[in-house]
Amino acid sequence: MGDLSYDVLTVFLVGMTGMWKGLSIGFILGVSPFYIFIATALSSILGVLILFFFGTRIRKFLIKRRFKKGKSKKEKNALQLFEKYGHIGLGFFGALMIGPPMTIVLGLTLVKKQKIFLYWTLAGVVFWTLALTILGTFSVETITRIAR
Repeated sequence: MGDLSYDVLTVFLVGMTGMWKGLSIGFILGVSPFYIFIATALSSILGVLILFFFGTRIRKFLIKRRFKKGKSKKEKNALQLFEKYGHIGLGFFGALMIGPPMTIVLGLTLVKKQKIFLYWTLAGVVFWTLALTILGTFSVETITRIAR
């Protein structure tokens, strides 16, 4: 375990690319679960907000790509979530299933009520980051006890 500030910064930066990655790195580095949650949640929220407010180029690129190529597996999963649960389900469950960055980018191409979609995506990020941090904490403790 290195310096706490560098470890938390690493979790934050990696967490911007996806909360699963940020959580994993945090546990690997031995960072406190509280700091893992805060760093991963804040970085995922920041990534979502950046893509929401400045993602018009990405949105245009995805729309063009969708008509040229077939849909990727993540796009198909997002579309199924959207068709089954609407913009609320895509925002909340998409954060867990396909990751916050991909959820927001695909959601911006699918959803008409974008502000409500943003709120549900942010709620999903916070909820799933907390739930996975708690699950990870108990998993690490259980594995540590078994290994003794």
